[in-house]
Amino acid sequence: MSSEQIYWQADDTDEIATANAPDRADVAVIGAGYTGLSTALNLARAGRHVVVFDAGGIGAGCSSRNGGMVGPSFHKLGSAGLIARYGEDKTLAIMREGVHALDYFEEFVAQNALDCDLQMRGRFRGARTVADYDAMARETDWLSRNIGLQVSMIERAEQHSEIGSDFYVGGAVYQRDGGIHPRKLVIALAQAARAAGVQIVTNCPVSNMRRDGGATTLQTPLGNVTAKEVVVATNAYADRRTPAMRNRIVPIRTAAVATEELSPQLMDSLTPKKRMFGESGRIFMWFRPSPDGRRFIFGGRIGRPGGPIEAQQKAFGQSVRRVFPQLSDVNFSHVWSGNVAYTPDHSPHVCFEDGVWLAGGYCGSGVTRSVYFGMKLARKILQEPGGETAFDDLPFQPVPFKPFSGRAASLLTKWYAHLDAQDLRRDRGKG
Repeated sequence: MSSEQIYWQADDTDEIATANAPDRADVAVIGAGYTGLSTALNLARAGRHVVVFDAGGIGAGCSSRNGGMVGPSFHKLGSAGLIARYGEDKTLAIMREGVHALDYFEEFVAQNALDCDLQMRGRFRGARTVADYDAMARETDWLSRNIGLQVSMIERAEQHSEIGSDFYVGGAVYQRDGGIHPRKLVIALAQAARAAGVQIVTNCPVSNMRRDGGATTLQTPLGNVTAKEVVVATNAYADRRTPAMRNRIVPIRTAAVATEELSPQLMDSLTPKKRMFGESGRIFMWFRPSPDGRRFIFGGRIGRPGGPIEAQQKAFGQSVRRVFPQLSDVNFSHVWSGNVAYTPDHSPHVCFEDGVWLAGGYCGSGVTRSVYFGMKLARKILQEPGGETAFDDLPFQPVPFKPFSGRAASLLTKWYAHLDAQDLRRDRGKG
């Protein structure tokens, strides 16, 4: 394999995108991923004339490259970190917002009959060390008591009922997690938006925006478009053409691999209950069976995402073998990478800044949040009830020292990986 191959990707957008852009629209959306299409769909169903632009194809960014894992998407700081920063009441509101997002996502998929292979089979999160297990137990107890989350701890002696691995010292099972086919989801959203009257114009970057009174003029290769409102939904793929988003997020490159097809017997031994998987650690690996149950997909900040394919395969091979030694001789049929958007406060945001509407900064947990935030953003634009979120009073601050943020993130990744390795050696009695 000499170049990236995305497991989810297919040539399936020709009948959805349009070749022409209108002169005027009520709302122009930049970014044809989950957030942009969800926003456009909700606005169009409310009677607004909406046009969506993307510099590439539909879902060309993270919406076609992510791991397709869904759940409440709790905050990266955890309950203790949130309470220390915001207090208990705000922490409860933020955590409950994650549950609301999942509730909405499941209902939205069902009501719109979106063909995206949604499978709510739960997630096992393995603990690498005893200290991690104890911290996980405290967190799951808090989540269960305070927001009623269906989660239970699994001791090491019982974990073979969840995962075919001896690597972890136990873990937690989150019952309300699951998986989707991410490419199918973004295509289904695009089809629904198009049916609602949204114009989707691909391979058409917005090169400039000029605010004049109550409207904004967008410059594109197909001509200028004037819109009353502009939504920037580029998230981790924001660039100098969308500075309002670009200045507020740090794009971090991550990678993923898919194995060749495995035997049904091997798949059953790896994941007896067809779960999704995660693990503790500062730099962790996520993994899951493919929706058809024939392969395993692994992802994370492993190796040098975006670097040489052979090096990426080798790095993932090492990470996979530590969890599943039985996959030592398995080949990877697909290797790809993509950007994830992080924010200085580790929170997603939906707001109006610098003359445009923004939604993004999902910090690696964006599938349910993006569809949910698209609905919330549409209601804010429409000035309808139900547009508020627990994140509204958290300012979406520009990233300090933005030109150096990418290098700083890379150095932190290496440092965190070093600390993880130290913790593991200490726990296993080797350091």
